[in-house]
Amino acid sequence: MADLGRQLQEYLAQSKAATASVAAPAPPPPPSSAGCSQEEAGSGLGAWLVPLNPFPAAAASGPGRGWPWSVEPDPWLPGLSRWQRLAGSGLCLLLAALCFGLAALYAPLLLLRARKFALLWSLGSLCGLAAAALLRGPARLLREPGGGSLLYLGALAGTLYAAL
Repeated sequence: MADLGRQLQEYLAQSKAATASVAAPAPPPPPSSAGCSQEEAGSGLGAWLVPLNPFPAAAASGPGRGWPWSVEPDPWLPGLSRWQRLAGSGLCLLLAALCFGLAALYAPLLLLRARKFALLWSLGSLCGLAAAALLRGPARLLREPGGGSLLYLGALAGTLYAAL
């Protein structure tokens, strides 16, 4: 009978602890996979992408930090979903490839058509930058500029100024 009283006391202590933990906010669940959302982790695509992640240490530091192009909420693109940003980025990359290809056709005529070459090459560069901005988010891309990227943008602006 004394054993029954002790079991009852343990049960009541457990139920009080469970009630106290329900009242307190629960900590967020750890990410189930590196850089993937909960719905992607269970899908076949998330299961295939987890072993391919080259940044496993960064993935453990928090959600959205696994892949460098993982989507974070961006204040400049609030209404675009992940798939819309991916489709827009793909379209920008196709346009960039088209502009670079047309500029390459003008390479033999560079002395005669230098302005057209410069404009096509610059437009291809701008489309490539737009694709990167759609993937990473324009605010993040501008928040973390490197010295090389600032030099590249300056050269691109100078090329457009000289060509126009």
